Amino acid sequence: MVLGFILFCVLRAQAAFWLVISSSTSLHNAISKQVLRAQILFFDSNPIGRIVTRFAKDCSILDNVIAVFIIYVISGALRTLTVIITLGIINPWLFFAIAVAVVLMIYILRRSMKPM
Repeated sequence: MVLGFILFCVLRAQAAFWLVISSSTSLHNAISKQVLRAQILFFDSNPIGRIVTRFAKDCSILDNVIAVFIIYVISGALRTLTVIITLGIINPWLFFAIAVAVVLMIYILRRSMKPM
């Protein structure tokens, strides 16, 4: 069990690292594309130093926020999964209650996200 725990910890760290790198790369590419395709009026009205400073500041904020957020999401999802599995092993009838709760949650979320 200890080896399994170590293996899952390493896999979780690798998954978090891969998600952070891929999301950060795609956001950097999207930001760069938007800045490069901006209208000439934007570059005429803003000095290049201000543009570069703002771009670097936004990228660093995104990198810091995304890394922490993804780690929290992965930890929360895995903790929820382990609690569900543990409860299901203790009392298999709870799988039915969990399934009903998930279906109800999805129904409520879909109903609240409908466009107005």
